[in-house]
Amino acid sequence: MQIDIKGKINEKKLAYSNTLLPLFEAIVNSIQAIEEDSSTKTGIIEIDIIRSTQKKLELSENEILPEIIDFVVKDNGIGFNENNYDSFNFAHSTYKYGKGGKGIGRFTWLRAFRKAEIESRYKENGQWNLRKFQFEPTKKGIENHTLNQVNTTQERYTIVALRGLKADYRKWCNNNPEDIALKIIEHTFVYFLSDDCPRIIINDLDNKIVVNDLFKLFTKGQVKTKNIKVRTNAFKLSVVKLYSNKIDNKIHYCANTREVTFDKISTDIPEMDNFLYDKEGNPFSISVYVEGDYLDNNVNDERTSITFAKGEVKFPDETSQEELRKEITSMIYNEFEDQIEKLSQTRFTKVKEFVSQHPRYRQLLKYKPSQIKKIPSTLNEEKMELELFKIQQELELEVKQEARQILRFIESDEDKEAFSKKHQELYAKIIEVGNSKLSEYVIHRKLVLDLFGKFLKEKASEKAVHNLIFPLQKLSDEIGFEEHNLWMIDEKLSYHKYLASDKKFNKVKAMESESNERPDLLIFNKPFAFANDEKPYESIVIIEFKRPMRDDYSDKENPITQVNRYAREVINGIAKDKNKREFDLRKNTPIYAYIVCDLTTKLKASASDAGYKLLPSGDGYFFFNDNYNMYVEIMSFDKILKDSNERNRVLFEKLSLT
Repeated sequence: MQIDIKGKINEKKLAYSNTLLPLFEAIVNSIQAIEEDSSTKTGIIEIDIIRSTQKKLELSENEILPEIIDFVVKDNGIGFNENNYDSFNFAHSTYKYGKGGKGIGRFTWLRAFRKAEIESRYKENGQWNLRKFQFEPTKKGIENHTLNQVNTTQERYTIVALRGLKADYRKWCNNNPEDIALKIIEHTFVYFLSDDCPRIIINDLDNKIVVNDLFKLFTKGQVKTKNIKVRTNAFKLSVVKLYSNKIDNKIHYCANTREVTFDKISTDIPEMDNFLYDKEGNPFSISVYVEGDYLDNNVNDERTSITFAKGEVKFPDETSQEELRKEITSMIYNEFEDQIEKLSQTRFTKVKEFVSQHPRYRQLLKYKPSQIKKIPSTLNEEKMELELFKIQQELELEVKQEARQILRFIESDEDKEAFSKKHQELYAKIIEVGNSKLSEYVIHRKLVLDLFGKFLKEKASEKAVHNLIFPLQKLSDEIGFEEHNLWMIDEKLSYHKYLASDKKFNKVKAMESESNERPDLLIFNKPFAFANDEKPYESIVIIEFKRPMRDDYSDKENPITQVNRYAREVINGIAKDKNKREFDLRKNTPIYAYIVCDLTTKLKASASDAGYKLLPSGDGYFFFNDNYNMYVEIMSFDKILKDSNERNRVLFEKLSLT
């Protein structure tokens, strides 16, 4: 049976995340060639990185290195003798089966590279030979093969040059030589634990990296071996402290001494999204390399995935990735409990500090501690609040669902004692969840009133006062419930149907008018659900603000005159009902007008002349205009501040805000 090499290469696409896999396969081949009994000792593997520009570069700190186009791997292993060359010629060769060889690793070369050039000088049967050939995506695969006998006193070598990294893989290829060195360590970590590990060197432009030295630098010899068992399957763990400047807490699942896939330790231990610290205060990550027959026997041919058991595991010789991961993370937690607990406390303290400034999330510390602990400690305040908000929504939904269950339970008189207990628990939970939101809103009210008092002392502008109570040039459907403070004037105003702030009458959608007059606030209260010949709004509210301490009103700007003009415009204008049908506003539709100002001498005189009566409290006036069915109240700033504080006093006292 013959194999169409081009067809074999096209069988599966190499994932972009595995762009370096062809290089790893070449390196492992070199390591195995050096392991042969008759190979040269000590083993050396050199990796030359070839870039699109190979001249000596003087790169500034922010400049990017040229793209990598080739990797050239050279070793002093046994070489491409007859047995190795024959094995290379057979897909799924079993020649290296004892070392975990699948016989197809070389096909990954041509999935990412245009071709591979091989040159090997070796000694066989007392004679030195030089073999050269190219491995290309053709039907035969082997092209331009030559074999010559040579006379030499030099040592053996084999060169595998991976030529022409394809354009779509280049942007996924690690470009920094140190990153590539770390990836080599990750993929072949088990080999580095051996005293016989070949010396691996990376040459890149004028830089040289000895990967073995990097391994020693980053691990500092901090490698422990552990053995675990999941039912009948035994696994060997190499637990290493990795002293790198990058957080890399991972579980690496290895098959046939090579990394295949990984899990993040933070999946089960949220604190492990950060560095741990040793006794000297040095930061390190934890990498766990897992080996075992189960992994070797269940890895795919390309060594890109391991087939774990899925769902509920029923057989003793099977293992799921989740249960293996949890067994490993349990061991990690026990091994590094002190450092992890310290991180957990630091994380929890940071969240508690944030919650103290945002009490609406306080109940999460009690009801959702496990989710709180999963919030990364590196988040800024904005992102932390987003995470807390998500957990808060989850808790509120949970409370609603539990409340609905209790309400259904109430319909039945069975097991009243059990209901009473559940009811008390849920009642406490509802109160806590609700109180946290209420607390934050009460604090908001206290701050608003304090700011309002400051405005009055500093004689702030009319615009500032208006904006504090309701934003200028806005409609009610453009802002949220908590973005305005109409409650300062009247709590019921918060539940209006339609509001226009500082909009001309001819721009107000709820009515038709040609007037350019601009009331500060025009409010249409909720509609009645009557027939079309009935009035759609139960009342209309007009609010006019004046600058604190203002006493220079002209006849046109006199607020009493102004609200009368506005009332006439509303009554004479053509309003629209909820079905957008026009109707004449009936004479008995009540209009409420509030004039918010300071009671200056001139204003008091105007109010008296217009027949207004003094409020019993002495800090305002009221009048009922029969012609417009309009109740008008002149409210002093001091009255608004005093009444608002009084209405909220019990809430402020409960939170110790007074």
